[in-house]
Amino acid sequence: MKLPICLIGEDSLALASLKQQLEREASVSVEPRICGYGDAFDALKNRTAPMVAVIDINLDPERAFSVAEQIKLRLANVRLVMTSPTGAPDTILRAMRSGAEEFLTQPFSWSEVLKSFDAIRKKIDVHTLKANERGHVIAVSSNKGGVGSTTAATNLAACLVAQHKSVCLVDLVLQFGSVTSFLNIDASYTILDLVKNLKRIDPLFLDGSLVKHASGIRVLAEPFYAEDARRITPADIDEILDVLAQSFDFVVVDTPKEFDDMLALVLDKANLILFITEMDVPSLKSAHRALELFERMGIYDKKIRLILNRYVKSKLMTLESVEKALGVKVFWTLPNNYPVAIAAVNQGLSIQECDSKSDIAKSYLGLTEAVQNTFLFAGPSRREVEDEKKSGLLGRLLPPVRGLIK
Repeated sequence: MKLPICLIGEDSLALASLKQQLEREASVSVEPRICGYGDAFDALKNRTAPMVAVIDINLDPERAFSVAEQIKLRLANVRLVMTSPTGAPDTILRAMRSGAEEFLTQPFSWSEVLKSFDAIRKKIDVHTLKANERGHVIAVSSNKGGVGSTTAATNLAACLVAQHKSVCLVDLVLQFGSVTSFLNIDASYTILDLVKNLKRIDPLFLDGSLVKHASGIRVLAEPFYAEDARRITPADIDEILDVLAQSFDFVVVDTPKEFDDMLALVLDKANLILFITEMDVPSLKSAHRALELFERMGIYDKKIRLILNRYVKSKLMTLESVEKALGVKVFWTLPNNYPVAIAAVNQGLSIQECDSKSDIAKSYLGLTEAVQNTFLFAGPSRREVEDEKKSGLLGRLLPPVRGLIK
């Protein structure tokens, strides 16, 4: 397959010359028009397949770097190459910080041009392996703090490891993540180290960047300092998740609560989304808003699974009323067993290790089996939302979710 290439610059004779050469190269497909800085993003934003953007920074470096940063932040499928008549170290360094994977000095050396495109093509080939050759990415998500999403992520990972699966648990709560605290482990390296070394990641480097819990879970920790979170972009996360999916059977991601470009990327990339909430009105109202947001963002709804944490049977609020209000079938319930859950956290253990005979430990085993079955068989269909007006406590507080049921 030909490698698509888009050229970006203002009145660039260098790009015009490069375009003529690329049009004679059988391995690439160059866009017929050279985009200006102002229309480059719009020209690329609807493209979903992997491609390369070559940006000439000569005429207006500040605008060029700004365009590059916008593309890197928001278009994970686009690989950046930057070019300039000067190969000064500070120019190259800024280009790399703006997201460039390759830098070409003008006038072009055709052999260097082909070498750069070939390096990018190899990365794209690695990151677009067939789905059955890659591990599964599971996003454990909630838009409300305190409902137990980190507990769910760590214990799902532990149960998968106990069933002889290789698992990497990724803490994407970048500013104030708590996975290492939950498991009582100290990380020598964090996700920031991977971001700084994306070009040199190999199995040995990856292995040294992950901390190992006694259960066998490998953990990619949050940055040591909260302020370092801003140095990590969605494009970085996209590449890291691809690398991890090539190395592990399952990649379990503890996601942030705020909906931003990074969370949108993770939810879109995930094979399965476990959305955690509790069975109280504030939590369910928050869950309702999140599901509506997922719909507006175009997140494929059939991969979303609703988990009720700390579940207690109630006549006032039943599973059926929750499903009817949210328009989503409850996938699993986790019992309310605070003593065992907090004892596990305080000892840095999984719930299975802390008390394997408890109801919550057995429930996590069941959840793990159900999750694995979703990758073997078609997942359970969602319950149809009834058109009739809802009644009762939930019906008065939660408006109907429209368009979620397919």
